[in-house]
Amino acid sequence: MNTVQDSPSSISRPGVDRRPRFGIGHVAITATDIDTMTNFYAAIGMRLVVNMGRMSIVELRGGTHLVIHSGEAGAANLDFIVDDIDETRAVLEAEGASPSAIRRGNPHDSFIASDPEGNTLVVNSNHAIGEV
Repeated sequence: MNTVQDSPSSISRPGVDRRPRFGIGHVAITATDIDTMTNFYAAIGMRLVVNMGRMSIVELRGGTHLVIHSGEAGAANLDFIVDDIDETRAVLEAEGASPSAIRRGNPHDSFIASDPEGNTLVVNSNHAIGEV
């Protein structure tokens, strides 16, 4: 089994893109109130791409799109990474997301909150290894 230290992708090669091959393009969640959910995710720091009423798209860092479309509320469990976990917790608290206390630990700090429709938001301090 390769480890981060000895994997072929971790070897320095000039001119070679060392980022992981795959990224997440879209993550879909369902909601009963598209506008409320879209406004919430924009307020906590995601970029609005489009809101068409029946579905919307907000963008996360790295270009991943969170697609919000009509359906059952509270069915998702989203796991995020952020650079400043203390500031992010304060933002979520201000937006009514009822964040838990921050659990400090290894490999990262984390807390749990919820969006307006009860989806679970797990927020972790950034734990990326190398270029992303």
